[in-house]
Amino acid sequence: MNSLRKQKVINSALWAAAGDAIGWISELTDESGLKRRINDTYLLKPVSWNRKIGGYSGVTVSLPAGTYSDDTQLRLAVSRSIRSNGEFDTESFAKIELPVWLSYALGAGKATKLAATNLMRKDTNWFSNFYKVNGIDYTNSGGNGTAMRIQPHVWSCKNLSERKYVASVIKDSLVTHGHVLAMCGALLHADTLQYALINGKPAGPTEINSFIDNFTSIPEVIHEIYELNNFWLPNWEIISGKKLHEEIERVRIESKAYLSKSLNAAKEYSDLSEKYKSAIDALECNKESRKGTATNTAIASALLCHFYKNSTPYEAIISCVNLLGTDTDSIGSMAGAILGCYSDLPEWAIQDNKYIISEASRLNDIAEGIPTKNFDYPNINKWQSPQTQSDTLVKNKDGIYHIIGLGKVALSNSAGSKNKNYEWQWMQLEYGQTILVKSKIGDIKLADPTQLRENELPLKNEITSEQMAISKESERQREVIKAVPSATSSYKYEQNSFNYDYADSDKLDLDDLTTNLIKNGFSEREIGHYLIKLADKKGLDSCVAFAAIIGKAFITRKKKQ
Repeated sequence: MNSLRKQKVINSALWAAAGDAIGWISELTDESGLKRRINDTYLLKPVSWNRKIGGYSGVTVSLPAGTYSDDTQLRLAVSRSIRSNGEFDTESFAKIELPVWLSYALGAGKATKLAATNLMRKDTNWFSNFYKVNGIDYTNSGGNGTAMRIQPHVWSCKNLSERKYVASVIKDSLVTHGHVLAMCGALLHADTLQYALINGKPAGPTEINSFIDNFTSIPEVIHEIYELNNFWLPNWEIISGKKLHEEIERVRIESKAYLSKSLNAAKEYSDLSEKYKSAIDALECNKESRKGTATNTAIASALLCHFYKNSTPYEAIISCVNLLGTDTDSIGSMAGAILGCYSDLPEWAIQDNKYIISEASRLNDIAEGIPTKNFDYPNINKWQSPQTQSDTLVKNKDGIYHIIGLGKVALSNSAGSKNKNYEWQWMQLEYGQTILVKSKIGDIKLADPTQLRENELPLKNEITSEQMAISKESERQREVIKAVPSATSSYKYEQNSFNYDYADSDKLDLDDLTTNLIKNGFSEREIGHYLIKLADKKGLDSCVAFAAIIGKAFITRKKKQ
């Protein structure tokens, strides 16, 4: 085991959460707005603050110091969706994680929320999420809602030097955002994180420029992913009225121009905070037209780390979060992921730091080929998405509370915040993540067994307050590094992992394919996937033969049971 690499990944994950926690406080506000939030006009560390959630008819809640936003929430959701063989379980992320996330989302962007809502529909797949609501269109969604969450693909990558994370980053991005800007921004941030993880330092202008050139590889990768090439791409080009390779090239040229412009502007200053501010101005990250755009945000976070390469990560993050009127939490979180690759643990309070550490450790183990465990989702073939945000909190037949798809929860003893119909209450999932859940006031629905995880973890005692999951002592964080907590015992070891690399090749040997599927326990999703592939590549006769072999084997096994 490479303990140095694991430490880098853990520190990267913790600094990403720290940048999110402090940056969320000042996100998209001005000096008077910050004054209302924290009774001060300058941030030096994460502090407790108040925020209204739930929209116009929502409630104002008190957020403890270190509380993170949707950036870290979705990063953890992506992390859980990465299997022990390194594969990204895109379907579970899209159909389970995202719809359920709506019930506890904090600070979420419009496009991601609309994407998650559309994925509740039975007829919407991860590669066909073409939503269009109230002027927000999937093909025009180019925000940083994807770039801010893709770090787990890099942390878990088995071959960093060959950038084997690219396909997963693209699939992850296209689940929620269909503009090329979002996909390119996600890939640019992944490449800057990869560079920092390998080299122990931030990428410079030359490297960032070359990462932008990597955009040209995107069409080829999409052509290699069956669902994207055969379903997503034709629909995207029809709906958007654009050609993918042409749009990629346009964004590449545009991004290089923004990088050059920001570097030229920064040359005029010696003070680091002024350098960063001038780059932000040149990138237009403080203007409505480009605020939150994924490529510009990725460049901003990379340049922040470059400018502060000889300073502490605290100075870099503090400079970022006090530049008001910008997307401070996403820039801070993305920069934090990079900074953590060559910095010590953050001393700041961080919500759920033990769980963040355990997930980072698991992802690093995947990268190093160390046997690890999978998150045990409900059967995706029987899964039913919640119909509303308030339908995720349920009780099982024994009266134990669950968040559907995610597991048992312990309720806080402290009073929740209520309006006429709903309540928002702090809860802690059995493996350590703390969430503020929206639920209906009154009787909680009885759980549908198909929406619950199968696990043997005993539920912990009720949490006494929302502060419980937030460590305020860095010494505790250091102790956790030495002995990663056993929260991951709720995961199951993956068995008989299917060889996708072989089965996805053009050969599609029927004997090898069916042998692996039978050995893998007749996975309904895999059977359906390869039935479609055989129809596309081999024709109807192969489909009939495939179905006959699988059917006969299934009946034989059933008779023996």
